[in-house]
Amino acid sequence: MDNRNITSDLQFRKAEETDIERIWVIIGQAKEQMRRLNSHQWDENYPALETIDQDIKTGNGYVFCKENKVVAYGVISFDGEPVYKDIDGKWTNELPYMIVHRLAIADEMKRQGIAKRFMLEAEKVSRRKGIYNFRVDTNYDNEYMLHLIDSLGFEYTGEVCYRGNNTRKAFEKCIYPHVSSFGVPGYTIREAIYEDAEVIYNAIDKNRDDLRTWLPFVDSLKSIADEQSFLESSLKVPYEERDIVYIIEKGKSICGLIGFHFSDRANYRTEIGYWLLPEYRGKGIVTRAVHHLCLLAFFEKGFNRIQIRCAVGNAASNAIPQRLGFTQEGTERDGELLITGEYTDINVYSILKKEIAE
Repeated sequence: MDNRNITSDLQFRKAEETDIERIWVIIGQAKEQMRRLNSHQWDENYPALETIDQDIKTGNGYVFCKENKVVAYGVISFDGEPVYKDIDGKWTNELPYMIVHRLAIADEMKRQGIAKRFMLEAEKVSRRKGIYNFRVDTNYDNEYMLHLIDSLGFEYTGEVCYRGNNTRKAFEKCIYPHVSSFGVPGYTIREAIYEDAEVIYNAIDKNRDDLRTWLPFVDSLKSIADEQSFLESSLKVPYEERDIVYIIEKGKSICGLIGFHFSDRANYRTEIGYWLLPEYRGKGIVTRAVHHLCLLAFFEKGFNRIQIRCAVGNAASNAIPQRLGFTQEGTERDGELLITGEYTDINVYSILKKEIAE
């Protein structure tokens, strides 16, 4: 992955060992500013030069450069923070998260929004990893950082305690995934995250009688907590191994879900499943969304085979793989138990990478 990204006149990249001397100057400037403001966030022992060296060796140190000169430094970490486990308060969930530590801006670049831009770049790094929780902490007397955190939409979650009984305020925010168009004007698709549980549950709950006909899981979904558990189980999996669930939306309204499941990465094969709310059917939405996921699967995720399974009586669902050039390979007899207590046969369709145009 390319770690370099040009943002206006600033270059954002991973820190290198040759940057340490300049980074240490910036850290010194930050410590001096804290002394002037009577802030006790950092002291003469922290952060130490060895701390910065370790940041860079682990690949967690990042810098902003202007005209090849480092002007900002910070740590973007996905390793977790041990003291966060004992928060006096409560985090929203127990999913993986990203932290920014040791953020410092060179004196000549202060009051230019560089710290905020660094935090936004950190969100981009986190999105690329499929991690959508962002957590930070700061001293009660660090007014600059408290203002920055507030401007970025963080929510206060409680207190955490560091070395020497140093109590800090802790905050978190949700990083929303990228939204993509998929060929139907006005409609978009994005990865579903933990915070979507309520809207997904409500959409299913209001349409139970319709959806339960062909989706046996509907009757087992009894609460928002059930949907949270489902999303959490998906989002805990590392991004490169995750069977992603996507929300199809029109504006801010949910239209349905589509996603990968039962992926077999050893054999480069996966399966696509989908459902759509009644008022959005008959517009070609799922057909285009399935085609979009096929391109993702073949040309970004490296799969070679995609399978779709449809109950034989579900004509609308069967029409989608047929329309997209999938091959019907056969029929699973009594392949699924419906809510009526009766088994239904399942048609099995597949398409190979060599059979679809990019």
